[in-house]
This record gives sequence, C-alpha cells and structure tokens, in this order.
Amino acid sequence: MSPNISKSWKDVAAKKQVECAAAIPSAWIIPPAVLKDIPLGPDSGNNVVALDIPRKSGILSDSELVITEKYNATELAAKLAAGELSSEEVTLAFSKRAAIAQQLVNCLTETFFDRALERAKFLDAYLKEHKKPIGPLHGLPISLKESFNLEGIKTTIGYISYAENPPLTYNSALVDMLLDLGAVLYVKTNIPQAFMSADTHNNLFGRTLNPNNLSLGAGGSTGGEGALIALRGSVLGVGTDLGGSIRMPSLACGIIGFKPSTGRIPYARKCAGVLGGFSTVLPCAGPNCTDLVDAEFFMKTVIDANPYDYDSTAHEVPWRTVKHETGKKLIIGVQSEDPLFPLQAPVRRALSSAVAKLKEAGHTLIDIPYNPDNTIATANGMMLKYYQADPDRTQLKNLEEGGEPIVPSVLNMNCLGTSGDWTELSLAGLAAMNRQRSEMIEAWRKVWVDKKLDVLLGPGCQSTAVKHDAYSYIPYTTQWNLMDFPAVVFPYMKSSKELDPEPQTFTPLIDSADDPVLQDGAPCSVQITARRFQDEKCLAAAHIIQEVLRG
Repeated sequence: MSPNISKSWKDVAAKKQVECAAAIPSAWIIPPAVLKDIPLGPDSGNNVVALDIPRKSGILSDSELVITEKYNATELAAKLAAGELSSEEVTLAFSKRAAIAQQLVNCLTETFFDRALERAKFLDAYLKEHKKPIGPLHGLPISLKESFNLEGIKTTIGYISYAENPPLTYNSALVDMLLDLGAVLYVKTNIPQAFMSADTHNNLFGRTLNPNNLSLGAGGSTGGEGALIALRGSVLGVGTDLGGSIRMPSLACGIIGFKPSTGRIPYARKCAGVLGGFSTVLPCAGPNCTDLVDAEFFMKTVIDANPYDYDSTAHEVPWRTVKHETGKKLIIGVQSEDPLFPLQAPVRRALSSAVAKLKEAGHTLIDIPYNPDNTIATANGMMLKYYQADPDRTQLKNLEEGGEPIVPSVLNMNCLGTSGDWTELSLAGLAAMNRQRSEMIEAWRKVWVDKKLDVLLGPGCQSTAVKHDAYSYIPYTTQWNLMDFPAVVFPYMKSSKELDPEPQTFTPLIDSADDPVLQDGAPCSVQITARRFQDEKCLAAAHIIQEVLRG
C-alpha cells in the first residue's frame, strides 16, 4: 500500500519518526542535564557505552541496573522460572533501557511496552497459580528484527510505501514459537533500506549509530539489534542472515552473532520485501546476544520445541548437544586472506593473535591455502547474482512507490542495479550458478575431511566498524551463506591507532574505508565456521576458542 500521493516521502518519514518518539513514556526520557555536555549524532564520535548514560540518567532503579547488566539471558531465564525475579520487573527494566538506547542510537522501529508488560503480568500470574513456568523462555524479554511479523503491530521494513500499512493480523512462525515458549516481545529493531547494505539506514526510521562510536556504522542488516544489545537494552534478540546480517552488526558493535544452518530455526511468514522462490541460497534466523551460552540456549530451546510443527520448511533435525570440555584440543583451519579483499591492520592483528594463543594452548592450527578456483571473491560475486534473482525487482519498486531516494550506502553498493547494469538472471544462468555452488561446497568438504578439521577460524569482515556509508562488500560472511555453513562471530581485541597506524589504500566496493584514528577502540572479532548442520559443533568449538582467547 502506497502512502497518499499528496504527501512527500519526507512528510511520511517525519510522521513515523514522531510516532516512534511519542511511544516512549515521558518518564523514560533522558533528562537534558545528563546530555548537556555530551554531543550525540553521527559526527560526535562519542562512545555512549563507556559514558554509562543508562546509569547516569536516573531512569533505572538500582535493581533494574542489576537486572540489565549482571545477567545473561540463560541466567535470567533460570531466575524467572524459579520466581526469583518477576517477568514484570525484568520486562520493565529492559523496556526502560531499550527506550534509553533508542534516544542515543536510534535502534528501534516499533515499540509496544504496555503490551509487553501486560504479557509479563500474565506470565507472573501463571507461575504463581500453576507453580511452574509456561515454557523455557518464561517471562524473558526478547527483541526482534523489524522484519518479523507480530499480530497487531506494523511491519514496514523501512519502506516509505509500507508506512501506512495496517497492523498485521498474524505472527511469523518463530514469533508463535517464542510466545508458546513463554517469551515477552517488546521491541522491533532497525534495518538498512531494502536490507541491501551493512549500514543500518533507511528513509523511514533514519540511521542507527554504533554505541561504541557514534561516528561509525552499526553494521547491517540486523544493525538495530547490534546497537540495542551493545547498550544492553536487550540481552537476547533475533536477527536474520542472508549475507552476514546477523554477524556484521555483531562484529561492528562488539556482541555475539550466530548464523545457523538454514531450516533449523523457523523462517515462515516473515516480511522479506522481495519476490521469493528463485534463489537457491536461503536466509536464516538466529540469535544476537551478549554471551555464547545464550546462542546455544536459544538454538536448543527453539529446536527442542519442534520448529517443523510451526514451519513446513524447518528441518526435523534435533539439537545434539556437544560438550565444550575444558582442555579438549581442536584441529582448526585458518582461513587465508583473499588478495582482492585485504584485511585491515587491526583485523589481521586480532586474527594473528588468536592463532598464536590457540597454538600456545595446544590446539592444532592448519593454514588453508588460497585456492584461486574457490575464492572468497568468487563466492561474493555469486551471492550478488543470487540477490538479483527477482525478475520483478521488488525492492526497487517498493522504493519507487514511496517516491523515496536510495540512501547513500545502498546507492554506493549498486545492489539494486540502478546504474543500468542490472542483468536478469536466466534459468540457464541460475542452473550454472547452482552447479558452481555445488562444486565449491564439495571443494570445502574435501578440505574439511582431508585436514580432519573441527572448525575454521577466520575474520568476520576485512574491517572493523567503519564510518557511515563506507562499508564495501562483506565477502567473509557472505561466503558461508553461499555454502550454508553455520558461523558465529564474537569480539576479540580492539582497533588501536598506535598499533594499527597505517591505513591501507582504499578501493571502493573492494575495501571498507580505513581510518585508524576514527576507528580507534572499535571492536575486533573472529569468526568460527563449521560444516552444514554442525551448528552444535560450531558453538561448542567457539566456547573452547573463546576461553583460550580470554586467558
């Protein structure tokens, strides 16, 4: 549904943003005195995590600060089930903190705090009456990416042309599952225009900023989740990933992001904004969180509840718990750097440090040599073609119907083919790509088997978070979507202008802009990858590796 043609896209956006601001209770507005000497906005460069504004604001009580800062999602779920914390107090605490995060970094789209609190009260009453929780997520607040549908709530996915659509009359399959498992849903989070950028910016809701440095991007396309969780306005959120959309915000904002194998978490009835049915490469849903334990908790909880009963495309593959035993030695492949996508100095330093520490701890590290027949760049190019497997060009039509311009980050990437070089993917072309994809997956199978690898260690991206509108392609995440391999990103080390002083030569679409001074202190990360349907092994190995790197 298009907005009234008499309205400009700016009018529609302004109206929506006023509605979003009005949804925050007045008691949760940060006092002006707290922000008096703290410039906000994309040019300020402030680290609002370090500034500890949630505490200084006075909006959260001491107990609410403890709830939002001390526990991970797994611990909160246990306390809620035992009645040690009420769902109402936990939901109120995270609602307040999410509202604060929104005022600092613009990470939210739809908020429904009153509805969430009513749900929390119901769950508290249920626990009191029945002496047991309604499910393993009983009373736990969970945030959702904007593209998930909730009955009674709008889904606009950032399009001006969707802004006046009515609230939905149904839930996404995963939303039904989360509610049946006892979760409390309270906010939806921002995304890039058309999902086609690692910069979370659209005309309807505006730009999401990185809490660690407001002058850097928050990643995308699940950037609202990344920013919200970095500020602990949530400790467990659900994103989606078709090219790195869970992992890119995680590495940009310094949190955990896990991309499962497709079909393990239900994906049905989600708003995609594209014509489906053409691409062989499928998206997936997965957790963003503050702790690796929570990624495993989320995956096991959902999979144990038979997702195939909610979604016909979900696989009947049970969760097979793999113990992450302290002292277990792994065989870890080390992914080589693609010369077309060179690593920035802090990323290379973090990866080298990780390799050295793991060797010192007794793990076997095997360099996987660069293979010109199966490169990261080749995988990236194929994914770009798969993204164009929509003969209706639905994303571009959605933008045109709203009369809105393409935002700079999407325009720079030319993902929508607006420069005139769009080539519709033919049936023969699709078949050829599918054959090539199968050959690449087979090549990786041989590597895994011949080297007896447990997992692969590599970068999540060639860069840390970069300045706004400066992300290039993100091939180090995208390649694993092409293969449908599970992958997890977690933070390790930080960028340093002293240790990483020399910027690399910048090539648009190949490099992400490198600015050692601006990126000083930005989180670095590593990515752990396993073979398809070895999600459990991926997370178990990540636990072992993270323990070594923390030591």
